[in-house]
Amino acid sequence: MFVLHTHWQPPRPPNEPGGILFWAETSDAEPPARHRGTLPKKHKPKDHPFNLAPDALRETIGSGTPLYDARESSALLLLPTTRTGPLPSPNLAHNWELDIETEPFLAPTTVRGLWLPASKAYSVLINLPDDPLVTGFELGHETRYWRLAANLVLETLAAQKIIPVLEQAQTNGRNYYAHWRAVLDGPRDAPRIAALVEAMPPVCRAEIRLNARPQPGADLGSPRAILNSFLDTMCDSLARSWGRARAPQFNSLRDNPLLLWLVSLFTEEPVVTASNAQLQALSSGLRAWMRGLNAAGDSVFRIAFRLRAPGPLDGPHESIRSKDWEMEYMLQAREDPSLLIPAGEVWRTGGSSLTVLGKRFEQPQEKLLAGLGYAARMFSPILPSLQTSTPTSVDLDTQSAYTFLRDAAPLLEEAGFGLIVPPWWDQRGARLGVRLRLEPKKGQSENVVTSGKLGLDALVHYTWELSLGEAKLTREEFESLVALKSPLVQIRGQWVQLDAQQVEAAIAFWERQKQSGDLSLMQAAQYALGGQTEAQGLQVDEVEAEGWVLEWLQRLSEHEKIQELPQPESLRGELRPYQRFGYSWLAFFNRFGLGACLADDMGLGKTIQALALIVREKEKNGSLPAPYLLVCPTSVVSNWEHEVRRFAPTLRTMKHQGAGRLRGEEFARAAQEVDLVLSSYAVVRQDADFLQPVKWAGVIVDEAQNIKNPSAKQTQAVRKLDTGFRLAMTGTPVENRLSELWSIMHFLNPGYLGSHESFRREYSLPIERFSDPEATQQLRQLVSPFILRRVKTDPRVIQDLPEKIEMKEYCYLTEEQATLYEVVVKDALKRVQESDGIERRGVVLSLLMQLKQVCNHPSQYLHQITGAETDMEQFRGRSGKLTRLTEMLEEVLAVGDRVLVFTQFAEMGRLLAPYLRDTLGYQTLFLHGGTTPKMREQMIRRFEEEEHGPPIFILSLKAGGLGLNLTRANHVFHFDRWWNPAVENQATDRAFRIGQTRNVQVHKFLTTGTLEEKIDEMIESKKGLAEAIVGSGEAWLTELSTDELRDLVQLRRS
Repeated sequence: MFVLHTHWQPPRPPNEPGGILFWAETSDAEPPARHRGTLPKKHKPKDHPFNLAPDALRETIGSGTPLYDARESSALLLLPTTRTGPLPSPNLAHNWELDIETEPFLAPTTVRGLWLPASKAYSVLINLPDDPLVTGFELGHETRYWRLAANLVLETLAAQKIIPVLEQAQTNGRNYYAHWRAVLDGPRDAPRIAALVEAMPPVCRAEIRLNARPQPGADLGSPRAILNSFLDTMCDSLARSWGRARAPQFNSLRDNPLLLWLVSLFTEEPVVTASNAQLQALSSGLRAWMRGLNAAGDSVFRIAFRLRAPGPLDGPHESIRSKDWEMEYMLQAREDPSLLIPAGEVWRTGGSSLTVLGKRFEQPQEKLLAGLGYAARMFSPILPSLQTSTPTSVDLDTQSAYTFLRDAAPLLEEAGFGLIVPPWWDQRGARLGVRLRLEPKKGQSENVVTSGKLGLDALVHYTWELSLGEAKLTREEFESLVALKSPLVQIRGQWVQLDAQQVEAAIAFWERQKQSGDLSLMQAAQYALGGQTEAQGLQVDEVEAEGWVLEWLQRLSEHEKIQELPQPESLRGELRPYQRFGYSWLAFFNRFGLGACLADDMGLGKTIQALALIVREKEKNGSLPAPYLLVCPTSVVSNWEHEVRRFAPTLRTMKHQGAGRLRGEEFARAAQEVDLVLSSYAVVRQDADFLQPVKWAGVIVDEAQNIKNPSAKQTQAVRKLDTGFRLAMTGTPVENRLSELWSIMHFLNPGYLGSHESFRREYSLPIERFSDPEATQQLRQLVSPFILRRVKTDPRVIQDLPEKIEMKEYCYLTEEQATLYEVVVKDALKRVQESDGIERRGVVLSLLMQLKQVCNHPSQYLHQITGAETDMEQFRGRSGKLTRLTEMLEEVLAVGDRVLVFTQFAEMGRLLAPYLRDTLGYQTLFLHGGTTPKMREQMIRRFEEEEHGPPIFILSLKAGGLGLNLTRANHVFHFDRWWNPAVENQATDRAFRIGQTRNVQVHKFLTTGTLEEKIDEMIESKKGLAEAIVGSGEAWLTELSTDELRDLVQLRRS
């Protein structure tokens, strides 16, 4: 694993291309050496000690990209340094002992990498993948920053917001260069650039150039200047490269500086070759042309127009009286649009500059007049106001105001002017639209919501109505409004639009749209939740509902209106208040045949809420109409089996798993005799031919991220299961991952979010590429009713939770583990039978140790772990515990939590640390008995104090069981068991102690059918005596008779 860095190097002088140096830090380097003695006052440049070699970087990520042919280069950067050299990047996974006593200082450090000019570097930068599990490398903070800035470059070019310029060289004044420059003067541009300037990582401006000749007037050290150089250079390079194929062609360029300049805008060499007099004349003409382009203002302030609408009029529908609209002139700060200066104040200001709140505007009066003159070309009603020497505003009639809003305003905004228009303009509710009224069909019972069972295909009655603003319109009222022939009208004090295009759409609505009829509950939900926003080209302004339809929509969209149900009598254990609400919420969705997603945080009890739903249905009806099917990862099937026995013993359960499972008709008959079938995703895919024909009362998918890929065979197999109710359970926030969201929602309620392609077009691309707030809000409204997510920090949840939650995680043995386990048991029991006394006790303790190693991982028992392995594939899929730990950590880390993982074996820790780092892509720490005190202190500091520090801390039980305070963690995993509760509790208390502000979840791993499960049952059955029984560790087990020992260790295959 390494960290990829990108360093932007601006062009100096203007004829240089500018480019990016790609370099990397690697944790495979030798640990940095410590400087002894007094630190020098002046630091000489040194090579970066863990710089990945450029050729290694080329071979690792360069294949198929311009990086493969990039030249090697270097940069001298001032980096934070201590006695052990430059500090590693926060996201570099390493286990080095660093100097933490010395206050970091800046020292010159040479970094070496691969350099690409701007146009080629852009294609690499914009396409850098963001998944370290796929790529094998992390992106440095500045790499993420420049990739974000590169998105702005792409948007700028797509919007054609660039202009050609002719620039004079600053060094000799004789050469002239043709360049493209970005024009970012839109209403969103200045705040966005200000945010980028503020967010620039310091390393972006860390380069120093020895013996570099300073450029007159060039300030390339400030964040703003560096960002501007990146945006301008990238736009220039890409415009040249992408536009070269369509560049203008001329028969003769001789003695024509204009044509020479145009040609130079598309060649690699930007210099324009002509006589100095010709170039000066051309430059003068272009500056005059540029003044028109900069008429809106400068980089600090811009000219803005504020249009004020008249107050309310008398009468139901009146067009406005002449000259009652006012358009004010003012200055607006680009970076803070709320800072407005009226034109009157500008005219009262003397001097050649205006300073407000630290912002300085040069020649405000001249620029205001010039800007108004430019705007008058686009909107002539401004001209009369310019007859005065100090224009401040202009009065407009209704038609002129509408013309300004519709035609002139977009052009002025595009030219960089500021606009403050009435808040109702171009908004839903201020133009012609339609309303949808939903009501029960005749003959339907009013208590449908509280009784009976409907599906999304159930029908409700609808009626369409035309609306304008808040007023409903009849056909006659609409025609009388059209007769006014005014594009802006007031209805009951509210201004609304009535333009020709809307009038035509309204006429089409009356003629083509069926005014009433029936539609399905799914269509009703789509309209009510904003998924369908238009009808015949008119916006849907409002959806009104009546009767049980209204009650149903309210309960669907407002979770708090769900009726809370009593806990089922035969459910063992008491539901916490938030769990009781969750199971009631599921019952509501089940009643209407709606798919639901329960996305509570890990540890909040999703399993018991799902079981409560099934138990209640069985209690209410005496029996279930058909069995439920539970689909989960193979590693979780045993856990579900135990949880059903613990909480819902009245449910008849069948585990459909393993080579000996039932098939075909035999399975179908057996399934009808039980309430719940437990299976895995892999088995459902393999047995799809006889699982899909079965009619299931409900299908529950646990860890629903397993169906995130809509084209995967297991996703398709699960989706085709025949059921009237679907429940997805996951501990990760599915709303944040659009790639998963559609697939999960399509399983829950097929067709609700449309096709995969339409979802990608309407939501994925606008949200993920352009952060479209409207698409984001619309999607949230559509899916949030179907997703119930509570996190541990919710006030309604945290008060119901104990401070420490202990959970047992039952893991399966792989076939390799089971075979080794039986071999060890057979051999050891024979030796136990043949020995006695101290020798027998030694044999028993050795047996217990070997079996624990087998339960952990075959590689531990076989002593295949050296700690120097680089290929983690050899460990994958061989241990049920390791598979389950990986799955759980993925869920925990996805929500930003930190974890402690305890094992009593340092050898197992040496496997876990690199394996979890390689598999999950997160930094991992490992503290064991051989860790030096200084290294131990650094590990604790990184875990506890660093914002982006390693989230996984693996500790051997003896090294980490005492004397540590690790309250940053809120999950504790006991990978293997030390059969002494006092020892385990001491380890748990590293996180659960004074200073812990969150609930702590403790996960104790057990392998089913093994001595781990059996010993746990023995301790649980004698809970009160546990301390006395096992106070001496595992020695008490040596006193068991041979028969008792055989019963304890014998593998029980299910």
